[in-house]
Amino acid sequence: MSDKSILHKIKVSGFKSIASGEYSLDLELSNVNVIIGPNGAGKSNVVSFFKMLNNMMTGAFQNFVGRNGSAENLLHFGSKQTPVIQASLEFRNDNNTDIYEIALVRAVQDSLIFSSEALTWNGRRYELSSGQKESYLLSEKACHTSEKIIKKILSNCRTFQFHDTSASSYIRSSSKIDNNRFLMSDGGNLAAYLYRLKNTSSEFKKYYDRIVERIRFVVPQFSDFILEPQVLNKDYIKLQWRSVDGYEYPFGPEQFSDGSIRFIALATLFLQPPELLPNVIIIDEPELGLHPQAVDILASMIKTASRHVQVIVATQSARLIDSFAPSQIIVAQYDRQNSCSIFRCLDEEKLKDWLEDYSVSELWEKNVFGGQP
Repeated sequence: MSDKSILHKIKVSGFKSIASGEYSLDLELSNVNVIIGPNGAGKSNVVSFFKMLNNMMTGAFQNFVGRNGSAENLLHFGSKQTPVIQASLEFRNDNNTDIYEIALVRAVQDSLIFSSEALTWNGRRYELSSGQKESYLLSEKACHTSEKIIKKILSNCRTFQFHDTSASSYIRSSSKIDNNRFLMSDGGNLAAYLYRLKNTSSEFKKYYDRIVERIRFVVPQFSDFILEPQVLNKDYIKLQWRSVDGYEYPFGPEQFSDGSIRFIALATLFLQPPELLPNVIIIDEPELGLHPQAVDILASMIKTASRHVQVIVATQSARLIDSFAPSQIIVAQYDRQNSCSIFRCLDEEKLKDWLEDYSVSELWEKNVFGGQP
């Protein structure tokens, strides 16, 4: 990971359930960060912040605000109580520390605009612009080396969620065969991306084979994918597969269970070639619909990916957290007295005596360190 910029520190205030001042989110992150907590504690709001960042880096920030209701829904208890959303992200690699800062305020038509946007590069802080609807980093004026580097780093923090596996979901549908540069956040180009891994080179093919091997552990009837352009439309491809029974009849994506197709997307995400991985992977409740043994394999795949990238996971799975060190776990709790989410990293030293007799999940269930309703 030495040549990749990882997210060392993150500060967020005024966003959804995250308050300002002393109750803002302020965390130092490691290679693997597992956020746990009860429903409504704010785990998904951390993921939502990164989704907002993803939209900023594609020029779709205003679309994000609109899809989430309005600026009033994004500002903690509305603009009267919280006039500004602020965030600071500090990235580090072996050579540099880069910082990106934003402040967002409510504007006409209940939208959000940038009241400030700044970056720190090579130890110098640069104010970019203010009053714009979309990030200055996407404008034609953003031509300095520092601006291009920060934009690339931010674009490589990518959120994923494979929850929608309905009959009409993108993950079960045909996709354009040339839409294969990277795995999409909802898995909508899964067949095209696997086709690329299988056919580009022998180096990529070995990662494809590893993905197939893991899928066979979780989906016993699965033998391999049939990844070919559609006969009547060569521009599109569908996630077809064959079973271990040797039938000539090809199966389609609709014949995978919800849990199976989610696991296929997860295996593709975490076991893809390191050079194709984003710098930071953020994913919400990846364990949804998985068998307990599949959750164990998921944990091993996260660890494999974390050798090359940084992973941030929000989860409700007791089994998943037992695969990671207490120091990698962040506890989210909703503070009713102050009406906000509180986040804190577990202190492994303070839990030392407890951990001699109990697992982390057992301590969680016993409410030793919080994170329970």
